[in-house]
Amino acid sequence: MAFFEPKMREILEQNCTDDEDCNFFDCFSRCDLRVNKCGAQRVNNNLQVICDKIFRHWFSAPLKSSAVSFQLQLQLQEAVQECADPGVPSGNTRRDTPSVFWKLRRLLQATLRELQEAEK
Repeated sequence: MAFFEPKMREILEQNCTDDEDCNFFDCFSRCDLRVNKCGAQRVNNNLQVICDKIFRHWFSAPLKSSAVSFQLQLQLQEAVQECADPGVPSGNTRRDTPSVFWKLRRLLQATLRELQEAEK
């Protein structure tokens, strides 16, 4: 399901008693306990959702192909973990997204190169 940002803000700005009340599918917000309202801004982003729901399952265990070096597999696992759960206490996930994106892209391309080399 996809929504434009104004609709997401409308959905997220609801009454709450804790942060759990501010979750809408894969979009998370925080509960402002002073006014018992969810914040309009998401505390996660789409890249984090993809890393958590897709990549984490693909790369949590060693890859079945031994063509990818163990070191690269470890780096990829760490990058996916960092992407899925950046541990940004301020809730400002947008600031680190570009660096995590480029790190993942670089590691995925390196994995592809190693797989292609093994096929030769």
